[in-house]
Amino acid sequence: MKKYFCLPFCFLVLAFSVMFGVDNTSLSKKDFLPYERTYGVVFPVASKSVRDVLEKTQGALTETLLQNGLLKEVLRYNIPHITVLHIHNPDPSTPEKILHALPVPPKPFSLYLSHYSFIKASPHTSLPWWFDIGVEKSLGFDQIADYNREVAIAIAPLRATPIPSFTGPVYAGLDKVAQSQIRDFGVSGINAITNNQKHERYRPHMTLVYSDHALDKTITTAMAGVAKRFNEVMKTPIKADFDTLSIVEIGFLGNVLREIYRIDLATHKVYDVQKGEFIEIKRD
Repeated sequence: MKKYFCLPFCFLVLAFSVMFGVDNTSLSKKDFLPYERTYGVVFPVASKSVRDVLEKTQGALTETLLQNGLLKEVLRYNIPHITVLHIHNPDPSTPEKILHALPVPPKPFSLYLSHYSFIKASPHTSLPWWFDIGVEKSLGFDQIADYNREVAIAIAPLRATPIPSFTGPVYAGLDKVAQSQIRDFGVSGINAITNNQKHERYRPHMTLVYSDHALDKTITTAMAGVAKRFNEVMKTPIKADFDTLSIVEIGFLGNVLREIYRIDLATHKVYDVQKGEFIEIKRD
């Protein structure tokens, strides 16, 4: 795995985008881009930290979802994770290309999980939406924020189109910085520097609910209410330790469907999850 040296951020990504022929036509359409295949780079959350979060949330959250007819949201599969970056490309060789382009990962780190949020994809759309627990700006936060920027430079050029859940109606409802990021990187929420101005949009979090059910006033009130109640009683953040980075396949809503490659943060050894074996990666 080679160390990636950052050049001027947007110039480099835009140049690569032209080179790779990224199709941004879905941004001007009224519907979402059809989902084909999306891949991503994520930090899996260790099972103990997941259990700690679920002990505080699962009962009340599940009950609220069922009371509002959101059974799909209860059943939707996901491997708990903190996202680094997602890209959309139907080419099945994309994960291997990501692996070879990936910057050197950070050393093992810890984060504090705290503050629950009900999140809409954009202010003027009713879907998709999520229910998250966020990450405090302490411990390893700066490490992963810096890594987000490096990964965006390295792998955003591998996308074929923007992320489906951020096209069409969602794109139209976002501010100019977010729209620019979707055009340049395929997704918003990237830490970037343009015209010597920092845009710190990366918001690391662990998602507890993924939904493409159209919001109404009742659901909005219920989900916002659950977040408020959880935040009122959560006195102590949940510490999560991270020792691996994974390249994964992503569902339409951002949920992780499967691991493809797992990288040990301490040794940088790469495990091919599908083959069940460690593999050698040539490094510069």
